[in-house]
Amino acid sequence: MKPDNLMSDTGAASATPGFLAGGGEMGALIRSHDWSASPLGRPAIWPQSLKTAIRIMLTSRQPIWIGWGRELIFFFNDPYKSIIGGKQPVALGQPTEVVWREIWHDISPLLATALTGVEGTFDNEKLLIMERNGFPEETYYTFSYSPIPDDDGSTGGIICANSDDTARVLGERQLMLLRELAASAPDARTWRDASSLSMRAPRTNPRDIPFALLYTTEPGGDQAKVAGARAAFRRHHRSREQGRPRLAVHRDVPARRRRS
Repeated sequence: MKPDNLMSDTGAASATPGFLAGGGEMGALIRSHDWSASPLGRPAIWPQSLKTAIRIMLTSRQPIWIGWGRELIFFFNDPYKSIIGGKQPVALGQPTEVVWREIWHDISPLLATALTGVEGTFDNEKLLIMERNGFPEETYYTFSYSPIPDDDGSTGGIICANSDDTARVLGERQLMLLRELAASAPDARTWRDASSLSMRAPRTNPRDIPFALLYTTEPGGDQAKVAGARAAFRRHHRSREQGRPRLAVHRDVPARRRRS
């Protein structure tokens, strides 16, 4: 007799259950996973509504994940692998709170709303600081949480469709910074004006330029002086005595001598 997770819904030893057919790498992982040790049990006894949702997920080219049951046991498809990153493949079959622990405070209220079964949620370009590859990443996603009804009519879980907006959001923000920098250039009449005006642009984009220092030297001088400092850098170091922000930089540094 074949293992339960390779049996059809009729229980006869046969091919993979129809709802788990295909699906690429994740389809194969779902089929080979030992579900008997999970709260869901073997696939043959899963609710029909879960089977239908998983079939939709596996055949979709949209990044999708599904959470089922009280713990929102985690399923995802091949397109979602680019989102989950280094958390795969161990994320499969884990509670969603474990999978996305670093953003749980952001998504748990949205999940709670969807799990009421009354209405889903939709977020556009939502900032999520994910830790998918061992370090925090600034990411932006447009996604929805929609309730999946169980066979008895109650809410059995949620299905989430995603689109990754990170590259576009970051690119647009950085282009805006360059436009701001270019727009200030015509107003400069001296190099001192140019130095002062050029430090205004970073203030409009603290995420990409958290701190900046601009040093200049007088013509023929041998000391470089701070001509501008990004405000966020001023808050980086605090005085232990007063607990106030303090700029911890050298105001004057030797300039590199020109070669004769």
